Amino acid sequence: MIDPNQDKLSHFAHWYLTSGEVDKVYTPMKNGLVFIEGVSGIVLYRVKSFQVELFICQPNCVIPQHTHPDVDSYECFLYGMKFTHSGETIIDHEEAFKEENGFPINLYQTIRVRPNDPHGGTASDKGGAFISIQHWLNDVEPTHVSSNWDGNYMGKEHLKQANTK
Repeated sequence: MIDPNQDKLSHFAHWYLTSGEVDKVYTPMKNGLVFIEGVSGIVLYRVKSFQVELFICQPNCVIPQHTHPDVDSYECFLYGMKFTHSGETIIDHEEAFKEENGFPINLYQTIRVRPNDPHGGTASDKGGAFISIQHWLNDVEPTHVSSNWDGNYMGKEHLKQANTK
């Protein structure tokens, strides 16, 4: 559970996930989509230094451990992802497929990823999806977290994309 009183990002994440006020996708005209190395992303919402991105990963896609120096975020599990934080598995897609009384039991699991926290992920053999709720810092204009990246790149296209933003 996200404590909305913790800080600005927590307040925004709690509002976005629970208020019911955002009932449409507000994709910005500028930098709304990204496609790299088996991951497709769309900005669902952006206002000032806050944004929400939805990522859909192809089966078995690996997002190597990395950091985002100018982004504070919550990563919210949707489907088929294993998330790591500081080298430890925090959310495992195998656990996420478990049901209780016919309903998924691990909806909206989140991890907090502060600037410079090493994290990564792997999609299941069925693919994966997650939402990244972000607060962009240091007067950096929000684009895609894949362009605010420090660590091993996913491949040549990611390296090119990250160095052109």
